Amino acid sequence: MLRCSAMYDSLSAWKHVDLGAGGRWFCRRLSLALWLALGLWGGMPGRLAAELLPAEVGVLASDKGRESAQLARYYMQARGIPAENLLLLDVPAGENLSRELWDRRVRPAIRKWLLSREPSRQIRCLVTVYDVPLRINAVTKDSASFKESEQFLESAIQKCRVETIATAAALERVMNDEPAVLSAPAADAPIGDLAKFLDGPLQRALARVQERSRKEPNSRAVASALRQLEMLHMVGVGVSGSLRQLESQTPAGPAQQAERARLMANRQGEMMGLKLGVAALSLQPESVTREMQLLELITRADGLLVALSWATQQLEVVRRNESQASFDSELALVLWPDHGLVRWLPNPLHWSSSRLPAARPDTLMVARLDGSTPEIVRRLVDDALAIEQAGLTGKVYLDARKETDAQPPARNGSYGEYEAALNQLARYLKEKTQLEVVLDTSKELFAEGACPDAALYCGWYSLGNYRDSFTWRRGAVAYHIASSEATTLRKPDSKVWCKKMLDNGVSATLGPTFEPYLAAFPRPDDFFPLLLTGRLTLAEVYSATLPFHSWAMTLVGDPLYTPYRTNPALSVTDLPLRLQSVIGPPGVAPPLPENPDAPAN
Repeated sequence: MLRCSAMYDSLSAWKHVDLGAGGRWFCRRLSLALWLALGLWGGMPGRLAAELLPAEVGVLASDKGRESAQLARYYMQARGIPAENLLLLDVPAGENLSRELWDRRVRPAIRKWLLSREPSRQIRCLVTVYDVPLRINAVTKDSASFKESEQFLESAIQKCRVETIATAAALERVMNDEPAVLSAPAADAPIGDLAKFLDGPLQRALARVQERSRKEPNSRAVASALRQLEMLHMVGVGVSGSLRQLESQTPAGPAQQAERARLMANRQGEMMGLKLGVAALSLQPESVTREMQLLELITRADGLLVALSWATQQLEVVRRNESQASFDSELALVLWPDHGLVRWLPNPLHWSSSRLPAARPDTLMVARLDGSTPEIVRRLVDDALAIEQAGLTGKVYLDARKETDAQPPARNGSYGEYEAALNQLARYLKEKTQLEVVLDTSKELFAEGACPDAALYCGWYSLGNYRDSFTWRRGAVAYHIASSEATTLRKPDSKVWCKKMLDNGVSATLGPTFEPYLAAFPRPDDFFPLLLTGRLTLAEVYSATLPFHSWAMTLVGDPLYTPYRTNPALSVTDLPLRLQSVIGPPGVAPPLPENPDAPAN
């Protein structure tokens, strides 16, 4: 049982709960850092040192018309990919595919094809070819499951508010013969106001119990009141709040120290079990049953206020209905069981883990051979083969918006993180390579025609409006950090960066098929150093640096392309230590992103 003095000294435990962070943490799909913290990684090595081979590449083409299949076979012949590695898909024309059609027809066909293969002929990477849809649409809002989730979360919010008010009233009655009638906050009062509403009764209850304990230190009434406070305290702040309270205590003697250690071990074990439960549920498809179970676990783990925060933010997420995905990002998880669709899932192949999760089936690498014309697709294939023999040469152009000497902060999806990453990459490449690096730190983009001999490019920010600044070297690899740069690869009048860069000669690029939020982009100081070693294919570099799947991003280019195979610009030993885990020893996982919701624009 908590000692009265320790409870009093810690003040109101729910004042220490980070409601915003707690709510955001639970309302997103499970983060990569949480996988690691919970120890859910194990089994197969996650490193990409085993080079991707042509026989491990599967090719998906459309069965509508001839161009898609012809381009697929052109690529397969060029790369020596076995003919049996081709699957023709029954997909409609156009860049969009309905979620219903993906679930009912396309996904089952791909799974059946992959799972029917012999173990010795397993596919590690899939390539989608011209005329395979670019994007999978969101679940329709008029579906029964959508409406049920919305109604449940609305009722859950009301229930949490009612129980919070009831807890305050119960605190007011502790050792109080004349409890005050509390004036409840408004039905739409902010969560912070509810926390303050709870704080008053708690402080008064603590004061009453402390005063009585001084007068009657061995009183049964005091012991009973402490038990009541402990129970109500747990309702308010959950197991995590109880743990914080125990940690704040300073036991007087060996017996008290042993009791505190026993209680802390029990609470820690319970908290781990609750987190494991949340982890398992977070990967399940959205449903009222899942939300109900999550709410129960969150309430037990972190109390009513965090549960209210979670339900409130989850309702906002459900109403935004961010269940769309790029076709290729969803395809990476095609061998997974059914999973959550709202927002993203962490990429198990990301460099920050040295292990794949034993509980998850294979996650596939995916790339796309696409563009505005079939001729561009053929050029992507031809360029990759030619440059692998000759080696990519040319300048590196990096377009930041300001100069900063700061190291990139912890991975939090902030503008500052990516700004610092571009600056850091420029310093790093100038120090470790012989490449000519041009860094622009003005708010303006590179001027038109200002970037001759461009081999590599990364920068921001021009939303959906390509600037013709570059003369691209054959084999160039480039991407622009903005929100809409792969929303189409086909519309003739579109100026989005991915399409226009492909039109103008780039051989590989990546971008979002809808608003991805900034944290969805591979960080440039991860992506380009790995590429420059010449040890990894394009698909392996992308897979090792892409933060999320079942989300927005797509990679366009030959997945087997290795532009620095014959002329590595960077040795593995010169890689940042965190990236050596991809090719060499395991690295260290980054902390949980603090702000992955920062829009890319």
